[in-house]
Amino acid sequence: MTDEIESITEVIIETLLTLGFIAFTLALHRTMYTYIQVCSAVFFCENVIAVLLIPIMFWATIAEDWLSYGVLLLILLWNWAMIAGIFKKIMNINILAGMVMSLFYILFSFGGGFAINSLISG
Repeated sequence: MTDEIESITEVIIETLLTLGFIAFTLALHRTMYTYIQVCSAVFFCENVIAVLLIPIMFWATIAEDWLSYGVLLLILLWNWAMIAGIFKKIMNINILAGMVMSLFYILFSFGGGFAINSLISG
């Protein structure tokens, strides 16, 4: 992404997809009364990881060392586990189902945001 407008639209699309995914999931589970809490928890976890990820991405780009990529992978797995814990707790499901829900969330929000933005921007 070289264009600032493209970056901003992708973040907006990812945010809307995240809110939609959480709403759809909670509506299916009939727990919409927890929508604000779940959205707050997911966005807080994502932002904490993003703050930690910025220097590590810089380190991985500059150093190109196996340790930097290992730490990067560890933090991304930690993000996956935190989101899985949120889904596990709110939906009263086991950890494996929480991990699957978290994987669907990550693929839908980030992959979907990238795909939609690529279609829009060309």
